[in-house]
Amino acid sequence: LSSYADIYNYALLDGRRITPTDRSRRNTAGSSIIQAWFNNEACGGEVVAILCHRQPGIPSSENTLLLMVMWMKESDFTPLDGNDEGFIWNTFPELGINTWQYNIYEDPREAGSRPVILPLNEVHCQISRGTLEHTDPKMWITNTMDR
Repeated sequence: LSSYADIYNYALLDGRRITPTDRSRRNTAGSSIIQAWFNNEACGGEVVAILCHRQPGIPSSENTLLLMVMWMKESDFTPLDGNDEGFIWNTFPELGINTWQYNIYEDPREAGSRPVILPLNEVHCQISRGTLEHTDPKMWITNTMDR
């Protein structure tokens, strides 16, 4: 069993650079936000590290980039006041617009949480994220950058 891993400054996905939050030059997560699918559900997360953990005798480990991800927690609130029917964009899932609890991430120790380590080839796309500050509570809103 190999006891080391190579750490990367970035990875490319569909021509876009994914940069871990700890390597961001602007101290933002802008290039670190990704989307992956688990059980037919779109999940958003921040990439905190990119690594390759090669294992002797396992050829597939030679070229597999792994992402360490903190998964954002989905918000039950809508940014639209008085909307009891849910977020209007939910009727247009192809737009890939989601809301998330502000600065809250899944606890990887909780049952049912998503995996902390994810192969790069299981990432669907990058997503962009903004902060809605006019809501109570404050929340993040994302949309996909897929093709």
